[in-house]
Amino acid sequence: MLFAKEKKQIASGQRPLTMTAAMGLKELERLVELAERFALVELEVERKGMRVRIRRQVAPQVSTPRTVAEGHATQRVEPAVVSCTQTADGNICTVHSPMVGTFYRSVAPEKPAFVEVGSTVSQTTTVCIVEAMKVMNEIPAEVCGTVVEVLAKDGQAVEFGQPLFRVRRPE
Repeated sequence: MLFAKEKKQIASGQRPLTMTAAMGLKELERLVELAERFALVELEVERKGMRVRIRRQVAPQVSTPRTVAEGHATQRVEPAVVSCTQTADGNICTVHSPMVGTFYRSVAPEKPAFVEVGSTVSQTTTVCIVEAMKVMNEIPAEVCGTVVEVLAKDGQAVEFGQPLFRVRRPE
């Protein structure tokens, strides 16, 4: 099917700019894939006089935050990354931060820490909070065992993948 612009180009002796000449279907599919992968709302690309704009409708995310001390909302996040190594002292696992943010050991400065060295944790035990963009994200241990080391300081900025805790798994 030819569009009016392409018909005019043919009538004037010009070669019409088709999708295959400017941008192939595979390349368009890749752009859509990139927009989805990086959760882009809009992506615009111009090549050889052809402009393509990809715009996604994004449904608002509904979460059920719970109120903690000082009125901050928390939410459960994607699991922390855990890596385990066999050592002479036993099976030691390291709990890593799943995001960039500020590390907090408790819900408020005057409240006790979620865990201390010697605390027993399960996969669902909240070990800390990482604040990102004013949202307090509870970080689960994702491993069962005993906390042997706290690697981050309260109020410290942490990076994605940064080690936060070391946990000894039971034999």
